Amino acid sequence: MTAIREPDQRTASPPEAGGGGLGNASVSESLTVVGTGVLPALVRGLFSPRPKAMKLLTDRNADERTVTELGKLRRKYGGDGVKLLGGRLVVLWGEPAIRQVLDESADAYAGNAGAKAKGMAHFQPDALTMSYGEEWRERRRFNESVLAARERVHPLAEKFVAIVADEVGRLGLVDRLAWPEWERLFDHITLRVIFGDEAREDQELTARLERLMGEGNRLVGLSPNDDYYELYGTLERYLQDPAPDSLIGQIAEAPHSDTTRVLQQIPHWMFATRDTLAANTFRAMAVIAADDAVTRRVQEELDGDELTYLEGCFQEAMRLWPTTPLLARETKREVTLSGETIDEGTQILILNVFNHRDADHVEDANRLVPERWKDDEPDYRFNHLSNGTQDCPGGPLVLLLGTAALAEVLKRYQVTLESPRLPAGGDLPYMLNFFETRFSVKPR
Repeated sequence: MTAIREPDQRTASPPEAGGGGLGNASVSESLTVVGTGVLPALVRGLFSPRPKAMKLLTDRNADERTVTELGKLRRKYGGDGVKLLGGRLVVLWGEPAIRQVLDESADAYAGNAGAKAKGMAHFQPDALTMSYGEEWRERRRFNESVLAARERVHPLAEKFVAIVADEVGRLGLVDRLAWPEWERLFDHITLRVIFGDEAREDQELTARLERLMGEGNRLVGLSPNDDYYELYGTLERYLQDPAPDSLIGQIAEAPHSDTTRVLQQIPHWMFATRDTLAANTFRAMAVIAADDAVTRRVQEELDGDELTYLEGCFQEAMRLWPTTPLLARETKREVTLSGETIDEGTQILILNVFNHRDADHVEDANRLVPERWKDDEPDYRFNHLSNGTQDCPGGPLVLLLGTAALAEVLKRYQVTLESPRLPAGGDLPYMLNFFETRFSVKPR
């Protein structure tokens, strides 16, 4: 059994931790932040990205505006963040305050409130990310055990890497690679890793979850439907006879009880692998293929045993274009944050889109710097896999599968980025629409 990380009680108190203060934004400034930092996340889809919305936002370069407007506020107010709309919302950019919130997310700052929680409840109401307190601890132990969150390598890593290699081998690419092929690749990987090899063709299972996530984007007028009941009925059938060399095959040995709500934990593994991981690796492929020098470094590394540089490219793609544009928390009690009293029920926002690209405080914020990830010490400014007590328990598995997929494709194919054009070695665009990314490929 892996040890669960309890909330770090040492991080709490201001002014030592997060004593930089919080500015008070005007009404117009508050509306600008909501309009540039929050609404685009809703428009693109909190759970299932909308292709048309992604195109519209990319054409308008919405994330650059977010970075520009938040940068103005940070330069004006300084400190750890700013209070909006009379303190009903707080946006954080200071690392000490972000650390406090993320380290205490299981208790003082919960994630089971606000718009995202309403939408997520449509397809996984009792998921880990919707929990806090004792329920969170119970579900966290379970997820950490199954996903081997605190182990250097997952016990089934060899099997999972073999699945990735087999699926890449089945791609059969001739001259092009676009999003539909890549999505299909990760659909098969997801089904085999989570449910076993015999589930490879069960596209109806992933399609049901995809439909539910798309409905969850609406945030209103949601109720359980046939897809919801069929999804969980199918998951229950898989658990009756789990494949031993799959994630669900690890469940019997993981600590769990009725409180865990085992079935409710599985959909998060599914969309994190099929949708989020697929988008992140496709963008990583683009940024590698766009630069000959980077491609050469990666190819040199593929001949060895370590894939440190390739993994760094993958991490950088996630930092540059975070699939989770913001993290939202709600205070469950009155707290002291950055030296100020914050009322219970206050919404706390951590805008990854801004914090990851804040050029005033992040060196080479707009460039690919794979070496940035050599240090294992977490940087709380970068939250594509989150940090603190509610960091992604599948983080090591994400890096394993993503790096393996990139390595296998680059071993088998010479890949050239056709669209969009990205500058080699220069500042990278604020948005990269994976739906419209295209490659030409040649078998090696």
